[in-house]
Amino acid sequence: MRSVNKKGEEKGIEELVRRPTPWDIALFLVLFVLVFTIPGVIRGETGEGTTLEVRTRTGVAVYSLLEDGVHTLTGPLGDAKLIISGRKARLENSPCPLKIGEAMGPVKKPGDVILCLPNQISIRVIGEVAVDAVSR
Repeated sequence: MRSVNKKGEEKGIEELVRRPTPWDIALFLVLFVLVFTIPGVIRGETGEGTTLEVRTRTGVAVYSLLEDGVHTLTGPLGDAKLIISGRKARLENSPCPLKIGEAMGPVKKPGDVILCLPNQISIRVIGEVAVDAVSR
């Protein structure tokens, strides 16, 4: 493809497109970081939670996500294992027929929940949850 400039000179498309300078790349990186971090800061996302609230038929227990460990949770169908590892918690060996609590995967952010309704176990990460919208 050929193009003609104001002086009447013909130039190829490769001569019209300039190569990015280091300043172009730096500007792109700064804008990229701002676009993806500013919305999270404005919404007040606090990142990972640090505490788990576990409700079973026998009561309420609180565990720290900062301490790795394996805890046995007892429900009417049997025992399930709560595994806390790497600031995440997940449910394993649940006696529930559909294993939905295990399929929910690990939780780590405030407001994340694991539910095992047949065994009456709920696990919730405690912390400040960002609000998307408020209606009245």
